[in-house]
Amino acid sequence: MQLLKYTVLRLGIFLVVFLGLFWGLQWPIFVAGAVGLIIAFAVSYLFFNNLRLRANQDVGKAFNKTSAGKTQKQLADEAIEDSYDEAQRRPQDPTA
Repeated sequence: MQLLKYTVLRLGIFLVVFLGLFWGLQWPIFVAGAVGLIIAFAVSYLFFNNLRLRANQDVGKAFNKTSAGKTQKQLADEAIEDSYDEAQRRPQDPTA
């Protein structure tokens, strides 16, 4: 939910700046868009840092969720792969 709040807040800041520059001051659309993006980024980064960090945590939790735990076979396969990888990384003895 924090991600939605943060996204709407940044979009709102962008739209206020963009529309103010585009309609109010008659700036070209690309310039008004670029300035709007920069200002929305700067304001949200400086003044809404806690909300940004909470949104980041929400996204991290969503990506770390798994539907089921790993089976014993999957754990055994990973252990075999890890041991093979470690064996390949060790320097080989040239005298052997």
